[in-house]
Amino acid sequence: MIILRPISILLVLASGCDRAVAKYANVDQPDPVPQAKAAPPPKKAEPVPQPSGEALAAECTRGTGVNAAGECVPLTTRALEHVQQVQIPSGEFIVGDAPTDYDFAKTRLEPKLRWAGQPPRVAQSEGFWIDLYEVTRGAYEGCVKSGKCTPPVCDPAARLEKLPPESLPNTPQTCVSHAQAQQYCAAQGGRLPTEIEWEYAARGVDARLYPWGSEVRDEYMAGLLSVKLDVADASYFGLRGLGSNATEWVADVFDRELPLSGYLERPFRQPDGPLMQAEQAARPPGKLAVQHVFKSARVGDRYAGAGADPMVGFRCAADLGGEVAPLTVPARALPLPLVRQAGSLRLFGGIAEAVSLAEATAFCAAVSVKAEGRTWADWRLPTLEEVNGIAEVFRGPGPFWSAADGPIVQVAEGVTKTPTAAWVSEAAQVEGNRDPLAARCVHDVTEAAPSPPR
Repeated sequence: MIILRPISILLVLASGCDRAVAKYANVDQPDPVPQAKAAPPPKKAEPVPQPSGEALAAECTRGTGVNAAGECVPLTTRALEHVQQVQIPSGEFIVGDAPTDYDFAKTRLEPKLRWAGQPPRVAQSEGFWIDLYEVTRGAYEGCVKSGKCTPPVCDPAARLEKLPPESLPNTPQTCVSHAQAQQYCAAQGGRLPTEIEWEYAARGVDARLYPWGSEVRDEYMAGLLSVKLDVADASYFGLRGLGSNATEWVADVFDRELPLSGYLERPFRQPDGPLMQAEQAARPPGKLAVQHVFKSARVGDRYAGAGADPMVGFRCAADLGGEVAPLTVPARALPLPLVRQAGSLRLFGGIAEAVSLAEATAFCAAVSVKAEGRTWADWRLPTLEEVNGIAEVFRGPGPFWSAADGPIVQVAEGVTKTPTAAWVSEAAQVEGNRDPLAARCVHDVTEAAPSPPR
């Protein structure tokens, strides 16, 4: 039997984490200034401080959703055999992340992605059920004994040695492959959450960087703990352990260009490009299984994995079906300007990582962004002079490819680099144009008006 209850009875939502995050107000500034928000939703759907008890059903909070009649009602949980699941309302939110710095020195030595979740973008999620906390060792063991699951393929003993034996059945089940996690969820009548669903459940609509908010909390660093502990790391919708326990498998196959793809008209990487060559050397065709995404405390990040790991666990999700009425989240996503004015130029907020000069040029030519009621195409690499004119917004230290000056890098002023430090060319130090650098794109404001929306 499945028992449905209001979320107010069973969940304790963390307080003090409702402040919207200014990070995405200007994705190209190191210390962004909060911008004016979009017009607020109707009064019924306006977020208010979290009430308690009976008042929850009458107010629009993080613990509620808006029904078809426009009324705010509590979210619902349902009790399954081994876990409670929370009803997540449909909504629009910011997915992905913006880099904290643009330092590509390591990428130059070893071609790889540093920020696989950039650039941020707006996504829509339908309503769904998701586990309140990770699948536990005890629950998974029961599935193995029933013959519906296969045993874990590694032993996380070193991660659990400081825990009392009685708490071990309630710690997250790690050491299972993506396929094993899928198999378990299917045996419970569910599935793994998609990356969009997982991130939405963790982040909500206020663009928080971590499930609990936007400040680093040392006490919430990843480690295997009992899911029964009263750790106040609740996410926007009240889920536990999304940032303070195991990292977690989601359903998606890892696609490194996915975050950028919505802003591109065509692919830009070449088979002989530095990143493609490095990936082929590390993972020859047919040697490793397909990689899937797993997620961590910094919710906008995304990682690729192909096998079981002592720190990778999972939780299950399910479609709403007909058990409960669908709800809508009672708040709007923050605005996300991916195109911004920078002097006499416009600057695109996305970055192509580990690209040759040919790939960098192709990347800018492929960018197409809808903004200000138009579609902005015809992007290009900037010149060194242009970057020095918008240094604070362009951000460094790079190196980045330029239009005519080869690799450019921001130099230190004295001991440290400042946002306005000068950029210089490193063309004389480079043989050829195949270094794995980064690319940012600019658009000439003075050119003819951009093409109308497509």
